[in-house]
Amino acid sequence: MDLQSSTELTRRGAVAATVAGLFLPAFPSRGLAAVDVQPMARVSHFPQMPTGFVGVTPCGSHAPPATIHSFARIAPESEPGEALEITGIVYRHDRRTPAPGMVVFAYHTDARGRYNTPNSPFNPRLYGWVKSDGDGRYGFRTIRPAPYPDHSTPAHIHVSLFGAGVPEYWVDDYWFAGDPLITPAQRRLLTNRGGGGETMTLRRGADGVLRGKRDFVVEHVTVSGGCTILSA
Repeated sequence: MDLQSSTELTRRGAVAATVAGLFLPAFPSRGLAAVDVQPMARVSHFPQMPTGFVGVTPCGSHAPPATIHSFARIAPESEPGEALEITGIVYRHDRRTPAPGMVVFAYHTDARGRYNTPNSPFNPRLYGWVKSDGDGRYGFRTIRPAPYPDHSTPAHIHVSLFGAGVPEYWVDDYWFAGDPLITPAQRRLLTNRGGGGETMTLRRGADGVLRGKRDFVVEHVTVSGGCTILSA
């Protein structure tokens, strides 16, 4: 399968904004001491789940870590690329009440726009999990991904959500404000799953790290695209 076909099959494949340049109050980078970097050796092949839109996407609720922190690292410090931190709050469907215990599964390309070698979006190299804390807060550090080499899609981070009583489902990707690849045609593919606000404005801190914020809203009804394993 070529990259263009993979793009169309997977770009709606998961979770990712309100503007913010700093961590939320009382939510420092304390999780970095115990980061959840999951090497590909741990999950050699992700089962695939339907997105409910088109194609399939890696099933993040398959074999997650036994312990999932509210703040974790996806890309290791040695990964080439611009350091990026994303934080936010997961809300219940009323958009006001924090939703603790919701898992955010995210994966993305590297600084070259590639998922791995060979370049297969079905088994990404850079991926990880975080779980919203008692106040609904989550966050992760990674690198800013590059768009696909053919520039067919805006730079993005795929995301899906799941938790107790909530089967895994994908939401609109994280996008980055100012990306010229965010065209009207691309915006017509958005579904507003996850609460909208997928396009984040990034601000660079004094430490050189890019920071952005995106909140999520958990669906109050069963959504299509649950983690029904299609392949082992």
